[in-house]
Order: sequence, then C-alpha cells, then structure tokens
Amino acid sequence: MREIKFLGVIKKPNTSRGYQYAVFECPECKRHVEKIRRDGRAAKYCSHKCYAKNRRRRGGYKPSVVISDYRYILMPSHPFCSKKGYVAEHRLVAEESIDRYLSSEEVVHHVDRDKMNNSPSNLMIMTRSQHSSFHLRERNSNVKVD
Repeated sequence: MREIKFLGVIKKPNTSRGYQYAVFECPECKRHVEKIRRDGRAAKYCSHKCYAKNRRRRGGYKPSVVISDYRYILMPSHPFCSKKGYVAEHRLVAEESIDRYLSSEEVVHHVDRDKMNNSPSNLMIMTRSQHSSFHLRERNSNVKVD
C-alpha cells in the first residue's frame, strides 16, 4: 500500500509501548487506512476482501505432471495412487498390458533407460529383488545388460 501521511509515534490504550503510525491508501478500494507503519508497508491491500478480489487463482490439479523424469497421470480412482491422486504412467501401461494392478512389490523397468519412453515393448515387470540384482549385475560388469 502507498503511504499517504506519517502520523508519528502513538501509544494506544492497552499497549506496552508506542508505535509509528501512518495513513495508507489501498490500491483496490482507494480507502485510507491507519496502520502501524511497518505493517502498512508490508501489506498489499487494506483487507482480506480487497486481497481476495486480486489474488491469482491456482486452479485444479494438472492432468499430468513430470517428477524426477517420470510422467505421472492424474487418476484419483486408482487404488495405488499418491495422496494427490497421481499414478506413474509406466505403471499404468504395464497394468494395462497384463490386465491387472501391479502389487507394491512389483516394479517396472525401462529397457532403454529412457524414463519417458513408456511403450509396452520398452517396459519389463520385475519384483524389487529381481530389479536390484539386475542393476547390481550391470554395475559389477560395467556393461549394460538388456
């Protein structure tokens, strides 16, 4: 808000000390408001009502998002979705190819190591232990195993 006039140090009743007060003009309603000077400088509007008229709307959830190079699809009806309702796209593609939900012990491995390539031919379903040993063998041999 824009400061109109400095009123000086004023000690209001029921306060332990005096504060610097000033008159500010609200950019939305053009009303003049008396506030503690430091609070008025930090404030953008005189009230929540004026703020609410001007705040940017956030909107709903996006249909898909990319997190750590994996694409997630908004599907709140899925039994294994995240708290916000997203499911990894590669898991959905794998589930569709085998006509059942994947268990929590099953992981989906990308054969070409491209996390965004979710074609069924690029995905392999493994247990967690199989997936760990697969990458361990690969790391020990320093050769990519496919």
